[in-house]
Amino acid sequence: MSVTDLQFAVLSSLASGRRHGYGLLRDAEDQLEKSLPIATLYAALDSMASKGWILPDGEEVVHNRTRRYYVLSADGMQILKRRADQLAAQAQLAQQRLREGNGKAVTA
Repeated sequence: MSVTDLQFAVLSSLASGRRHGYGLLRDAEDQLEKSLPIATLYAALDSMASKGWILPDGEEVVHNRTRRYYVLSADGMQILKRRADQLAAQAQLAQQRLREGNGKAVTA
């Protein structure tokens, strides 16, 4: 199953507990080191909810704005774990290859 960087960031954020959309946006921006349009986040949230990876977990009004909360589902936890394991294996392989090549790049 393919997981985008944004989906991974959201799943990772929700692994620590219930979060609202704006909090997820800020955390995803920190993880990805780039600014994201809010519409991009909500499209990802809708997609992940439709796949059963995350679940809506209520709303509250703060300063006349509605905050929608989300939690990680059991399926989402499995997707996150699987992708985290894949990334760890890829990083380990890259580190091994860097050691084998003494970390030297070829220059032109």
